[in-house]
Amino acid sequence: MQRKYPLIVFAVLIAGFVLREWARPNHLGAAMLSYEVKQKMALLDPAFSQFVHDYESFLQQHLQEEGVPGAAVAIIKDSTVALARAYGVRSVDSGEPAGLHTVFRIASLSKGFTGLLSALIVEEGTLSWEEPVYRHVPGLRLKSEEQARALQLRHVLSHTTGLPRHTYSNLLNMGMSYPAILEMLDQVEPSHPVGAYHNYQNVAFSLAGDVLQSATGKPFGQLLQERLFSSLNMEDASVSYEAFIGNENRALPHRRAAAGFETVKIEPNYYEVLPSAGINASISDMVEWLQLLLGNRPHIASEALLDQVFQPFVEIPVKDRVLRKWPGLEAAHYGMGWRVLTLKSGMEVVEHSGFVNGYRAEIAFSRREKVGIVLLTNAPNYTVGACAPAFFEQYRAQCMQPENCGSTNGS
Repeated sequence: MQRKYPLIVFAVLIAGFVLREWARPNHLGAAMLSYEVKQKMALLDPAFSQFVHDYESFLQQHLQEEGVPGAAVAIIKDSTVALARAYGVRSVDSGEPAGLHTVFRIASLSKGFTGLLSALIVEEGTLSWEEPVYRHVPGLRLKSEEQARALQLRHVLSHTTGLPRHTYSNLLNMGMSYPAILEMLDQVEPSHPVGAYHNYQNVAFSLAGDVLQSATGKPFGQLLQERLFSSLNMEDASVSYEAFIGNENRALPHRRAAAGFETVKIEPNYYEVLPSAGINASISDMVEWLQLLLGNRPHIASEALLDQVFQPFVEIPVKDRVLRKWPGLEAAHYGMGWRVLTLKSGMEVVEHSGFVNGYRAEIAFSRREKVGIVLLTNAPNYTVGACAPAFFEQYRAQCMQPENCGSTNGS
């Protein structure tokens, strides 16, 4: 009978640990997250740990050489947070350090949220990918009735609307309102038939938000908050100009100057198109987002749902200017708010980049390797564009041999 006591004590300890882990919120304070990253690093394959160490040194060198004021990075392998760190300052004027909860504008990384949110609404049967946009945006007028009738939700999310590239993004830059711009779409001569060709959009992409609001009866920002931010415990995330300027722990935008970088005004312009470029988030938030994208939050987004979002829908020419930073690119496609790249190494990388108002961001991951990276910065720079592709080049060289990096044991 006495032999059972150690087993009982052990079981109680394990139960207590499990309950503590289950009860603890996913969103951690900066100190706790930093501590857990260090603890989980011990669980990583030693070769992968070396890769992360080498890559961070490479990233820091580029950030310093270019003088980027503030940045944040997160790397996940399997479900283990291998790196989550902020560098530099929120503003060159204040000198206040950037932290794990400092909020950046993530620009067009917002499009990936819109694609995933759309998939959740499709999955529950409220909409379909083939949903006609005109049914939800009655005032929508395009050059021809035929074009307007043919436009579906999947065309909006994949930039295959038939409109010329970046239609009326210039008007967003000038501060014109989204509703006013929509009224002008009937003046635009289509460059292609609907569904036939990828021409990147900001205004037309945001029609997805109108469709989701019409179908659910809830504003786009509220849907994001309820279905993704709250579910993922993205407590720093928001989706408006007012929310961003109201957050004291925000990174200010910068521009190049003779002496390096100087701060500039936070512009409200692209908050007019929330589904395209309106999300604000910290690197702590983006850790939770990347966990979902890697398939580690199946209670929110199943593998089957992710498959739909990342399914290549339309080809992107490999010589497209936004892809020139990716060496060894064999093929490129766009899914529902995401680029899907096939590299000559055989690796498939899902990614998106973003730039608005001086903020530069990138997210990229391999579903097969279950590895991904997010980079956020508060200034225009070449570092992000170079260092995201370099991440996978270095990973392939150091970690894609059987004797090198393997899976992790993280939870």
